[in-house]
Amino acid sequence: MTKSNTNKLTDDQVSEIKESFDMFKSGNGKMDYEQIKYAFRALGVEPTEETLESTKKKGQKSMTYNTFFDIVSPFIPKRDSMSTLEQAFKLFDRDESGTITFQDLKSVAINIGEECSDKDLYDMIEFADIDGDGVINKSEFISLMTTKKVL
Repeated sequence: MTKSNTNKLTDDQVSEIKESFDMFKSGNGKMDYEQIKYAFRALGVEPTEETLESTKKKGQKSMTYNTFFDIVSPFIPKRDSMSTLEQAFKLFDRDESGTITFQDLKSVAINIGEECSDKDLYDMIEFADIDGDGVINKSEFISLMTTKKVL
């Protein structure tokens, strides 16, 4: 972790980076390179192909937290809240259909090791699904994330 990068970030931003890394790290405590784009998106940052390619080191299949921090931290101060929400939406909308389906939620839950029953996942969709079509579109997602609703 470079000191200069740490100085530019708030404590909350540093915590976000750690949470993103922890969400996508594997059992060995490192993040597989295949997961980096999802970890970037979880932080509201869309990595370029150049960034993704530059992160791959010859012969290595994973990276440490410090390496991830050094790569992602320059992007954090540049993001805006709407961009962050749109990137978070993309994290769930893996097939880029413009909606978050039950299967999308289930895939993300499995990927991050979160144990959620099918009923819980359907309840999440029902809670956020304003138009009643059984899926969550981008505007419903943004509304959910920016409105203080309490169950």
